[in-house]
Amino acid sequence: METLAYTHLSTNYEEPTNLKPLDFELKLFKNLNRTKLPAKASMRFLSLALALIIMGISSSAFALERGNSGSQVSTLQRNLTIAGYYNGPVTGFYGSLTQDAVIRFQRASGLTADGIAGSRTLAALEGRGGPITGGGLSNATLKRGNSGTSVTRLQKALTNYGYYNGPITGYFGKLTESAVIRFQRANGLVADGIVGQRTKAALTAD
Repeated sequence: METLAYTHLSTNYEEPTNLKPLDFELKLFKNLNRTKLPAKASMRFLSLALALIIMGISSSAFALERGNSGSQVSTLQRNLTIAGYYNGPVTGFYGSLTQDAVIRFQRASGLTADGIAGSRTLAALEGRGGPITGGGLSNATLKRGNSGTSVTRLQKALTNYGYYNGPITGYFGKLTESAVIRFQRANGLVADGIVGQRTKAALTAD
């Protein structure tokens, strides 16, 4: 039930599109090959095309934008989730849901709201990360079937540690329970899927 609402969203709005960022540069080379130009002019065109390609590669290396995919996008989605701006699944694909979340974060942070996660946006997001510290989770034991703000914080903490990739729903369902079990096993705790004091202590440790 935790991912039912987001499966449709991710299918319709997060599907990759065939983007070709270097089309313009490639066209320059094709046109250059078809046109007979003096040697000096040819060298200038080649230099310009090479500079554009280098700029394109450099910008893509330091910024994430719609159409990108990979582990860096997954990290971006997790950080946006922790910051409270992204409530979709962690897919590793930069679609419209991720772009909208970036824009909301940028507006709230006083950054240029262009939907592109450049160095300033990424730095601001990383500053929001880290484990939940004291007081983040209630003293009550959390288990499957529970709901509320403590479960929301639990899901964010598990997302931060890389054990939960689902939407932040505030409901402790099967996905949350499985994430808790994986976290418990990795930390030498009793893997029962129940978030007691020892599991909370491990989640909130600095």
